[in-house]
Amino acid sequence: MNKIEYYFTLALIAFVLSFVFLPSSKAVNNFYYVFLGLPALWMFFCGRFHLERHTPLLWLWVAFMLWMLLAAIQVQTLQYLKHWLYVAVFCGLIVLLVDYRVLRQYRLCFAIFLIFLLYILMTTAYYWYTGSHPVGRRVGDLPMRMSGPTYASIVLSAFFALGAWVLLSRNNWFAFVLCSSLVVFCTAYVLQSRAGVLGAFLVIGAGCFYSLWFAENWRYRMLVLLTMVIGASGLFWMFGNQPVFQLLVARADSGRFELWQAHYETFLECRTWLGCAPDYFADIAIFGGRVIIEHPHNIIFSVLLYHGWVGFLGFLTILALTFFAAWQQRNAWGCFLLVSLLMLMFEGSRLVNQPSELWLLIFLPCMLILAEQVRGGSEKV
Repeated sequence: MNKIEYYFTLALIAFVLSFVFLPSSKAVNNFYYVFLGLPALWMFFCGRFHLERHTPLLWLWVAFMLWMLLAAIQVQTLQYLKHWLYVAVFCGLIVLLVDYRVLRQYRLCFAIFLIFLLYILMTTAYYWYTGSHPVGRRVGDLPMRMSGPTYASIVLSAFFALGAWVLLSRNNWFAFVLCSSLVVFCTAYVLQSRAGVLGAFLVIGAGCFYSLWFAENWRYRMLVLLTMVIGASGLFWMFGNQPVFQLLVARADSGRFELWQAHYETFLECRTWLGCAPDYFADIAIFGGRVIIEHPHNIIFSVLLYHGWVGFLGFLTILALTFFAAWQQRNAWGCFLLVSLLMLMFEGSRLVNQPSELWLLIFLPCMLILAEQVRGGSEKV
């Protein structure tokens, strides 16, 4: 690893952690501009990068980024162009300037997961101790940049996928059960986010299936099955008898299907191949007009709305090739991306925006997988 890769790799890790160590969006944005965005632009201008190979996935990403740039015609604001440049530079620096092998190290992946988990646990403990948030009430405002409970739970469950990969690859079943319990506690009881709970259950279910499939003997399989039965029984009792968990069930889909139908009907009135400006959907309302929804709450659906059928089909193709590349590489970031996308099927808005959790959930894993494909083959760390 040369000095340029060393710097940008450390800066990228610091940027990921800035969401729990810096207090505001402005602070995180400034960190990105000063330590990642501007230095990366200078490196690109000087030609201080290289590619080992060109792949279809790389060119699809280039085409998709250029297609998203066309949305500036719809939006007609310089702010969109600025945000597009932020995203393009972020993707480019991961592919061209970061040493992807460092981000595949097991200890680092697990450490990042623990930092996000401890951030939520320590915040909750402080709130309960000071009485600012009574026990059982949803913690709706975390102190740092990642303040919203929904995205905090989604990011936690996504990094839990990385942590679970580490634990299961080392057959550390006890630590996996402990981490699973803590993540469910944070997402279901503390943050009370259905998307985060969905992600946590997906990781836990996949981990149990993995343990059963690769168990060395029948005793180990029986232990896994017994743990699964006890865990499922406990969850069934909590969701059936505890008010906090019953509230999650009672909230159901919160009008998601009506919302998606209303957005799609409005989308059909616009340029369906090019997509529509976000302002075109500003007046979308559900529940008899009582609730106005600012965005579609579905990351895949938002690509269709804002970038048309061309962008939608291109993005689906990119995702399919990315998952195939991750499978070839045996890359844990593929699991991270899959869990993120499944949770973001019920949340998420525009891809092109200023630094946000979507950068961590979508662009970060996609670009790390692409970087390994175009720069280093499929070696495993």
